[in-house]
Parts: sequence; C-alpha cells; structure tokens
Amino acid sequence: MTSSTRPPATRRDARQSGRRRRRSGRGRGRTILLWLLGLGLLGVVLATGTFAWAYSRTDIPEPNDFADAQSTILYYDDGQTELARFTGGYDRESVLLEEVPLHVQQAVLAAEDRSFYDNQGVSVTGTARGVYRTLRGEGVQSGSTITQQYVKNYYLTADQTLTRKLREILISVKIDNTQSKEQILENYLNTIYFGRGAYGIQTASDAYFDKDVSELSVSEGAFLASVMNAPSLFDPDYADGNEERVRARVDYVVAGMVEEGWLDQSAADGVEFPEVQDTQPTTAVQGVEGYVAQEVRGELSELLGLEDAAIDSGGLRVTTTIDRDHQEAAKAAVEQFRPTGEGTDDITVALTAVRPGDGAITAMYGGEDYQQTQLNAATDARVRAGSLFKPITLTAAVTEGISTESVMAGPSPMTFGLEGGEVEVRNFRDVSFGLLDLRVALAESVNTIYVALNEEVGPARTVEAAVDLGIPEDTPGLGSDLTNVLGTASPTLVEMTNAYATIAAEGQRAETYVVAEVVTATGETTFEAEPETEDGIDAGVAADVIDAMTYVMTQGSGTTAGDLGRPSAGKSGTSEGNVSAWFDGFVPQLAAGVVMYKGDGTVPMQDVGGIDQITGGTFPAQVWGEFMRRALQGEDVIPFPERVGLGDAIETSEPPTEQAPTTQPPVETTAPTTETTTSEEPTETTSEEPTETTPEPTTPEPTTPAPTTPAPTTPAPTTPAPTAPLPTDPGTTAAPPVDPGG
Repeated sequence: MTSSTRPPATRRDARQSGRRRRRSGRGRGRTILLWLLGLGLLGVVLATGTFAWAYSRTDIPEPNDFADAQSTILYYDDGQTELARFTGGYDRESVLLEEVPLHVQQAVLAAEDRSFYDNQGVSVTGTARGVYRTLRGEGVQSGSTITQQYVKNYYLTADQTLTRKLREILISVKIDNTQSKEQILENYLNTIYFGRGAYGIQTASDAYFDKDVSELSVSEGAFLASVMNAPSLFDPDYADGNEERVRARVDYVVAGMVEEGWLDQSAADGVEFPEVQDTQPTTAVQGVEGYVAQEVRGELSELLGLEDAAIDSGGLRVTTTIDRDHQEAAKAAVEQFRPTGEGTDDITVALTAVRPGDGAITAMYGGEDYQQTQLNAATDARVRAGSLFKPITLTAAVTEGISTESVMAGPSPMTFGLEGGEVEVRNFRDVSFGLLDLRVALAESVNTIYVALNEEVGPARTVEAAVDLGIPEDTPGLGSDLTNVLGTASPTLVEMTNAYATIAAEGQRAETYVVAEVVTATGETTFEAEPETEDGIDAGVAADVIDAMTYVMTQGSGTTAGDLGRPSAGKSGTSEGNVSAWFDGFVPQLAAGVVMYKGDGTVPMQDVGGIDQITGGTFPAQVWGEFMRRALQGEDVIPFPERVGLGDAIETSEPPTEQAPTTQPPVETTAPTTETTTSEEPTETTSEEPTETTPEPTTPEPTTPAPTTPAPTTPAPTTPAPTAPLPTDPGTTAAPPVDPGG
C-alpha cells in the first residue's frame, strides 16, 4: 500500500484511541446498568419483603364493629340514651347476595368495578394513579376497587392519609385471599352508604323506592348503583342539579351493562328513569328534638370543621349537654301552659335552660316541630326583651355604688331631657307610685323609676353591664339611649338566659354550648368540652342584684310562676304593643327562660287566649314555673348568697317613716298587678317594632342624655291622681316603649 492510500499514523492512532474509549465507555455503562439493576432488584426484594412483613402483621378487623358505627347518633348528657340520629330513620337490614337480583349486582359492578371478578382486590393502575396525584399535592386520591371501598367503609375510617390508604391495600389483598368474591360483594352491598341515612342495598331500596330489594327493576337497580357513588351529587332530593347528574350516571351504568354483556341493547333501550320517592324526614329534623339536633350540627361544624356529609355518615357518637328530664319537663310545661283558643294558632313558644357557671344548655324547646318551622325560636328569633333589662340597669347601678335599698319616686308620666329634646316616660296603665326602694320598684316593674336610675348611672353603663353579663355587643337595638333600660334590645332567648345565668353564678360568665363529647366510629375521643368561665361582674354586685330579683318572685309578676319550694329569682318582660312576652329566672344551679311571640314577632298578642293581652307575667311565667318544678325534682335546695349591701354605707337618703319593704300603694284605690284583665290598652307610642321572620327591631339613633329634671336623691312622695295619657308635646321626642312589666 502506498503512502497515498495508507492512513497516516496519527489518524490510525486516533481511530484506535476512539475505539478504546468507546469500549471503555460501554464497559462503564454496563457496570452502571448492572448496578442499577442490582439496586432495583434489591429494592424489589426489600419492597416485597416489607409488604410480606406488613401483610403478615395485618389483621382483619371485626366487620360488625364498624357495621353499626355509620349513623351519627346524638345522646342525652348521660351518654347512653339516644336523643336523635342523623340518618333517614331506617334500620340497617342485611340481606344475602342471593336475595339481590342479578341485574342489581351487575349494575353495581358496571358502576364501580367491572373487573371485580378478575382483580386481586386492588387496582394496581388505579392505585398508582392515586399515589401519583397524592404526591402532586392533590390530596389522597382513590383508585379503589369494590374490595377497597368495602374495606375502607367497613373496617377503616375515611381519613385522607397515606397510612390509611396503605392499610386499605393490605387488608384488601388479605380479604381477597381469604374471602370469596361473592362474600365480599354481599358485605359491600350491605354496608355501602347510599345517602338519605341508608346503609346497605336493602335500606336504600326502602329509602328511595319503598320496596324490598328483591322487587327492584333494572332502572331502579341502575339508579341505586349510580347514587351510591356520591349521594350528595346524585340524590335528586339533595340539591339542585343532582337529577341531571344522576340521569347521566344511570345512562353510563346501563351502557356499561351492555358493554359487559349483562344486558342486551333492546332491553337497555327500554330502561326509563325510575320514579324516586321524596326524602323521608330523619329523626334529627323532627319534633322538638330536631331543633337540638340542628344546633348540635352547627357546633360540630364549627368545632371540628365537619361538613354535613361527614356528620351524617361519619358514625360519630355525640354526647350532648341536654338533660333528658329537663327536656321532657320543657315539653310538658309548654304543653300545659301555652295559650290556647282563638287567635293563638300562630303563637310561638320557646324555652331554654342553662347551667350557671358552666354554660351547658340542658333543655331547648325551639318550637313544636322542626319539620314545620326551621327557625329555632330559642337561638335565632330576636324580639325585644322589655323589662328583662331592668336587672341589667340595676347591675350597672350597684356596680357604681348605688344601693338596692335606694328609694325613688315613680310618678307617671315623667319627662326626661335629651340632647334632641325631651322624652316622656309612663308606667304601665299610667299608674303613679310613691317612694319605692329599687327592689320593690323592680318587683312592680316601675318604668319611670328605672329610667330615672338609668339616667343617673348613664345608659352607656347599662350597655356595658349587658355585655359583661354575656349579651353580645352587636345585639340589635343595644344602643346607649336612655330607654334601653326598657328593653329596646333584641337578644335571643339563649343569650338572655345566659346573661341571667351569669348573675346566678355570682358574676361568672360562661359561653353556652350543647356538645359535650364527640367519639369517632373507631372509639377515639376527638372532642371534650372544657367549659371556662371568666369574671363578668363582681360577686358582691351579683349577690345584691339576686336579692332584688327575689322580690319579683315574692310580690311581683313571678308569683304567677307558683311556689318552687326553693329560693328563686327572676324577671318578666313585655315589649311595646305586647308583641313579645318573656319570663327569665333562676335558682343557684339552673337558669331558664321562656319567650312568646305571635306570627313574625310584630303582631300584638292582645285579645288572644281568653285574655286581653299576653304579658311576661301570664303564660310565660306559668310555663317557666312548671318547667322549673319538674326539672328540679330531686335536686338539692341551695340558698342564694347573702345580700352584701353595696352602697348602703354611703346611702344618704332617708326612707319614709315606718316604710315596710312592700309596695307603697299608688294613689289608685287598687294597686297595679301583672295579671290585669281590663281592656285598657298600653299607652300608644311611636317606637319602631321588630322586623319579620327573625324579628329584629330598629331603634332611634342613640343620643347622649342631658337631663333637665334629674331625680333627687330623696324624692318627695307624689300624690297625683291617675290621668289619661297626655298628648305628645310638639317639643318632645317620640314617647318610648311603655313596658307593661309583666
């Protein structure tokens, strides 16, 4: 070979060097590949070993432990007696697989797991897809076979964690190896949730079609197979748009049955959407207990962040604060003393009871039947509190050092100066009183005395005292106007009762609650109420106010409640025009309140129930008294704290000679009472009344009082004869509400 055809040495050397590098590179690549294969094999061995180890240590839980734990059940405070449950009221009824028509079984397989009879209990691709989505932060995703769904619903919880998912896979594989496919499908059909509180195919057949599972048609079976996937999305009664979704889902299921050869096309073409019956009421939305159950639902949502679906089907065991004896006492008292007769059909009665110093609600009567009216009159209705605010103003006064033995005159009318003019205040029926101490004036509910007292302490202090006792600051009508003492604010019954409970607890304020404990289906306690109190008012102030409120029970409107056989304190309240009537009171261990209103809370309760007007001292006081007697049977008789006498030492006024601690007779020949049956109407006023549905009154724009005729420390007795209501002076403001005081 000539030099012209032989490669130069440098080119030949380069090619040889390149071949050596390629051989070296291929060698290193094979080495790396072998290492990777080795590591992969080791990983597979380790994974297999780990899975085998975990599999061997995984036990199948007892199915029956979970089977009965699906419905969320509410208990009375004993933790054993059932109060209600968040289901459709259907009892779970298991059936044999042979009792379920074959076309129903096939519809379920077409909807949920068409490879059920071929897979090993888990879907590898579905699970891998779910893990991938989980790792991407989309939450724990399901790739579940029927076996996995059965395991999750029958043995485990619905917790969205990888740990639970891994347990689900292990148990599913073990179940598939130890149980026949027929047994798995039977258990699945008997435990899966179909909505409407129905667990299992037989219960669902009853809930949706009112028939036995053996009678289900092809279309009905396809419907149940569709709705079981997500009842909240496919139950036509649950939400708007669900019917369209479930119709499409039924078509999908029927098409799947055709595809799998389980249904011929001609039969599929004849399948029509079935007629589904309306949802039957659950025990949690019926009767008086329905109001309690919905209050519990609200607390569970707020405390634990649970959605309705989790509450309805989470298998929770919820112990409430409701005392069964108290709840029965509430129903019996309302039934016995609610107004009856002409004009009483639309009168609402509500009652609640609260443990002082704790806040536990032991009874709640929010209405006769939650099915008829969803407004809870104990927690949601707002009507003016009337004279229930007089003890609050008295609380403010005692806090400022004014003795409850202070005496003031109660003529009617009295004019008080305001920045925008003057306001004229009248007593009920325009009756004038002489000198009364504040305790007797509270018993007689003398408007002019308590407005004068409010002027002395400042109406802003009444607002502060109300908030200190537990009335929310944003309560409608809770303004610092001079007549706020007459109850222009509209708290709920629970709020008002809890404020009085603060007084009963010697000033210790607590938040009300109705959920005491929550236990999951697996027995884990996830919530226990731990009531905490805080100082609301001084204990000495509370003691003096309690003492004053006992006068209401012995010589005021509280006498209508009857003898409780133990010390009690309370106050009645009636709003302008008799559109609301209250009685709230307490013994040391229990506070209770009753409210009545007509229609939407703006309708006067006059000429109804056989009397000219319903006031707090009539039916509400009677209901309250009967409830307390029944609820307190067997309870210890506990005395109230002794009166402290705050302000007594600096009191400078001299009481009238030989004045006894009883009502100074007014100039009228007959002293006013709280149970009047005359036809005379309260003084006409122009104050605004509550609004509709959940009555929320509006009040005049608050003004700063600038009294022109301050009440003297020792007012001289007045002796004017009762007069007819005076016409409103053009230079005065609109007259305030005239509180009948009971």
